[in-house]
Amino acid sequence: MSGAAAPGGGLWGRLRGIIGRGGIDPRGAVPSFAVTDLLAQGRAAAPTVSALDAVMGKDWAIVEAGRAGRPPVLRAGIAAAHRRDVARHPGGGMAGGRPQAVVKMIRQGGASDLRGMRAQMAYLSRQGTEPLQRSERYMGLEIDAEQAALLEAAWRMPAEGREGEADRTTHFIVSFPEGTDTGAAERAGRAWAEELFGSGQYCGDSFDYYTAFHTDRAHPHMHVVVHRRGLENGAWLKVSLRSDIHYDRMRTVLVEVAGREGIALEATPRLARGVHERAIPNAEYRRAGTERRAPIRPEHTPETALQAAAGLIHHARAAEVAARALAPTDPAQAERLRAAGLELGEGRELTPTVWGLPEPAPRTGLPARITEAHNEILANIKGAERDVLGDVDPVARVRLMRDVAELKAETCPVMGAQGRFLQPYTVADDSGRYDGLAGTGRDRGLWAQMTNKRMAVIAKRYGVDGAATAERFSGGVPSQGLAQDFRTSELLERKASRAEQGAPPETGAQAAAALDRMHAEIGAVHALVRAGRSPYADINDRWHEKQRAAHEQRQAEAVRETEQREARRAAERAQAQAVEQARKDRERTERARQEEEARALQRESDPIWRAVQAELAAERAEEARRKEAERRQAREDAERARRERGGGGRGL
Repeated sequence: MSGAAAPGGGLWGRLRGIIGRGGIDPRGAVPSFAVTDLLAQGRAAAPTVSALDAVMGKDWAIVEAGRAGRPPVLRAGIAAAHRRDVARHPGGGMAGGRPQAVVKMIRQGGASDLRGMRAQMAYLSRQGTEPLQRSERYMGLEIDAEQAALLEAAWRMPAEGREGEADRTTHFIVSFPEGTDTGAAERAGRAWAEELFGSGQYCGDSFDYYTAFHTDRAHPHMHVVVHRRGLENGAWLKVSLRSDIHYDRMRTVLVEVAGREGIALEATPRLARGVHERAIPNAEYRRAGTERRAPIRPEHTPETALQAAAGLIHHARAAEVAARALAPTDPAQAERLRAAGLELGEGRELTPTVWGLPEPAPRTGLPARITEAHNEILANIKGAERDVLGDVDPVARVRLMRDVAELKAETCPVMGAQGRFLQPYTVADDSGRYDGLAGTGRDRGLWAQMTNKRMAVIAKRYGVDGAATAERFSGGVPSQGLAQDFRTSELLERKASRAEQGAPPETGAQAAAALDRMHAEIGAVHALVRAGRSPYADINDRWHEKQRAAHEQRQAEAVRETEQREARRAAERAQAQAVEQARKDRERTERARQEEEARALQRESDPIWRAVQAELAAERAEEARRKEAERRQAREDAERARRERGGGGRGL
């Protein structure tokens, strides 16, 4: 990349080609946003030009990130980000070669309810084997059962949190360099927690906390769990750049309190140390762990590449200025600063060599010693393998297999061509077959006991030793070689178990298929535990499903019985209603008859009515006589006519 940025050229010339084109240069060239290319332009710029202008070139304008549809990012935005970067470490921000202060806030590592709080305390106390301490407000009392109850009451955690509810605690880890005096590290960790959370100097309130100090790893470290609700004003603890408590503040405080304990640390930002690659987010570490792969570092965007290059140029210039200032009085230190500036300007990370600090002693004469020791190493490996085969305790055999696999992995790099057969022991197995629960927080205590018990039951059903199976899953992800050794052991155990039971022989494919089914079942159990459920959750689910189905069946039967009972009652009611209606009809008919008879009696006793009835009867009798006379006359007329017809005929 050229040092001067002519109009239409330089970095802006490349950026202009991707505005609104989704990252495609109109001339067909792919724009370069490599930090090293930007640094080359920055080094060539005059020292009077700002670091950001130096890497950007003379033609400042709108910068598009190369993705279609994304709003433009103005110079002011990138400039503000650059100012935040260089302001994070006053006085030039030069790294001094001391270990960095390490503070982590565990994302999603808090608790939202009482159950989560108790589980976290059990985990941090290693199921009661490691002490937990209350805050200095409570004189650092060790948390026993009584203190745990008091802490729960004081923090007023709900018995069960709602889904999606924010955590009510925040989990921090303060780590110290390997070899740090453990007493000094513990005191510094406690002082850090009290300064940030108990002093009331930050976030407008003081916050209660408890701590757990662990030395089970190379780096002694302090866990600090803070209740996010303030004690005096009820303020909420927030960790962000806009809050009193942010990562730079936490690291700076750690440097101060560690210094009082004789632990020399520094809290320089990544760019001040020449580290310009983007940090891998916690979410990517979690995804990589879930997908059983190495985490992928995010690539620079145009904006972040500009910020990184500008920050490196800034720190490189600061080192050069400091070197010129120290040259008359401390030429040795000035030379180290000048070397550091050159390293930063090239985009290289500062190492102890730059500051004149000793590197680890080289391993002299190693090739000769390797050549002489090859036969001895091979003999030791074969002897260890014989020990594995000779161990009758299945669990001890698995542990010894793991030790031998580690020996093989350590030996492989120094064995040259003779060590090719050891290569599988240096590569992590990606099948997920023996991953277990390491790193999930559920690989110890009750979770582990319940899971191991369930695995043992499954393994026994397939003719594999249960205790040995639990041990195979207890050591994290094995190497490919160790995974194959475990597989061979399982096949041998199954073969011996079937022979003991008098089962017929099976083919290799049949045995492999059976073990695949076993691992599928064990994998399902581990998936349940990783999801925060019991290793017996599937059994419980099936039992509950069966109970639910039976309950539904009972409910359906009850509904049918109720319907039948109601139908019978309805029929009985209809029949009763019909009987009642018939009775009422009879009563109504009888009343009508009686009423008619009464009316008749009443009419008969009335003289007028009797006279009317007599007249009507006379009229009816007269009418009857008249009709009868008419009928008689009609008969006589008919008879007369008949005789007349008969007499006339004879006369002819």
